[in-house]
Order: sequence, then structure tokens, then C-alpha cells
Amino acid sequence: MNNYGAQNMVACLKKVLMKRPQKFMSKVDLQKWNYTSPLDQDFINENYNEFYKIIKNSGAEIVDLKLINENAELCDSIFTHDPSLVLKEGAIILNMGKKLRRKETEEHINFYNKEQIPIIGKIINNGSVEGGDCLWINNKTLLVGESDRTNKSGINQLSGILNKHNILLIPIKLPKYDNKKSCFHLMSLISMLDDDLAIGCMSLLPLDLINLLNKNNIKVIEIPEDEYFDSKTLAVNILALSPRNLVAMKGYPKTIDLLYKYGCQINLFSGRELCIKAEGGPTCLTRPIWRE
Repeated sequence: MNNYGAQNMVACLKKVLMKRPQKFMSKVDLQKWNYTSPLDQDFINENYNEFYKIIKNSGAEIVDLKLINENAELCDSIFTHDPSLVLKEGAIILNMGKKLRRKETEEHINFYNKEQIPIIGKIINNGSVEGGDCLWINNKTLLVGESDRTNKSGINQLSGILNKHNILLIPIKLPKYDNKKSCFHLMSLISMLDDDLAIGCMSLLPLDLINLLNKNNIKVIEIPEDEYFDSKTLAVNILALSPRNLVAMKGYPKTIDLLYKYGCQINLFSGRELCIKAEGGPTCLTRPIWRE
């Protein structure tokens, strides 16, 4: 049996790829990278270490991504979720819609080769897909948001790869949010908490997505919109370590109270520096390699 495959958002996290923040993060051009305000490297490291400890204490095996060429052009590589997907048959290398991040795919290819995980497909040419636009609602159904980061060509390519493995891809057209430079993925709208439970921003969720979730008997908790918008959408970015065992950012008490009411266990970390300013939540900081 292979110790890889993560065709689910909530099954027990067994193995995960993560990347420590680079020292360059606090020195990059904010406008170029679309970071919201200057970052403090010490606070970035504190936020990350707190998050890392939660993942480690969960029992998941953490593999630290070692870059071939550590440099300022790879400062977003901490968000390991985006450049690839992992099926039980092997890895799919995606093509980043944020062009500054396209060199990250080489790092993921190098990682999978070292781990002897076969690469079963790649998004190429003008096609783009980012992992943040990919949401598993069950082992055989992947929702993919069409966004400013993920285009129709990429979605069609990914659908062709998944079809070979009897996996259905359902495209979801995302609404516009803020501006084109902002990172707005499908997972900026919704996170899976259990096989039958999600949390989302109901005022922005497309009607076809709501209907699809209802059809699959998935209840959506409505996130308090003041906390959603105050967090620049990231309060809804919640990582499941296992069903209803979650990792979320501190600072959003109404959201956390709602999760408790649905029987969830919450592991909280400070993400104001690392996540809010750099536009990536707890899910973005992880690339699940194996869930079971």
C-alpha cells in the first residue's frame, strides 16, 4: 500500500509537505508580491512555529520542503498547498496563475522525485490551476473554482487527467472580489470540516455550488460576515486534521463559537502576521501528501 494520496479534505492527516518562511519575506517588494503591509520576520517565525507545533502534535508526519535554490523569488513557497495535488496514483503538478510563483512547481517536482511518488500529470502551456481553487467533497469528486488564478484551459487539462482515474471534476465560476491582485480562491469562500459539514460565506457562494452541496447532503455553516471580511476572507480558511478536528486562526471568536456548537475541536494559532499580511491561511500552508 502506498503512503500517499489525499483525495479528501477531512480524512486523518498522515503526511504533509510544509515549508518554513524564508528570511526574504520581510524584505520583498510588497506591491509586487501583493502583501498587504510590511512583515516582521520575528513575528512571521513565531506564527509559523505555533502552527507547525499543532501539526506535529497531531501525529502527522511533516516533510519540510528543501528548495533547490532558496531565493527571494520563492518567498510564497511557504504556501505549499498550491503547486500540486496528490492522488492515490501519484502527484499532479499544477501551473500557477500568479506568474511570480511558477518556479515553485520545479521544487514540487524535485520533492516528488525524491519521495518516489510518481507524477501522473501536469498542467502546461497557458493553462493555470492553483491548489487553493481545488476542493474535494468526496474521494471521487473535485470542485475547481474558475478564478483569476485558475482558468478554463487549466480546468480542462486537469479534468482530462482526473478522468483517467475515474474522478469527476466539477467547475465552479467564482464571483469577483476586491481586485485582480488579491488572492481569491474557491477556498477563500468555503472549507470542508467533515464529510457532511462545511463553513462558508453564504452571500458570496455561487448558487450552483450551494445546490451541489445540498445535493451531496453537505451542510454549510454561515460564517459571520464581519469576521470574514475583517480577516480578508481568511477566517473561513480552516484546516481539518481529521473530521471536525480543526486548525484555525485566533481572533475570530464568533466563528470559533459556531464551530464548537457543531461539535468541532479547535486548535488555534496566531496568524495575523504570516497569514493575513501574506494572504494565505492554515490550509494554504500545507500540501497533504497522505490522508486516510
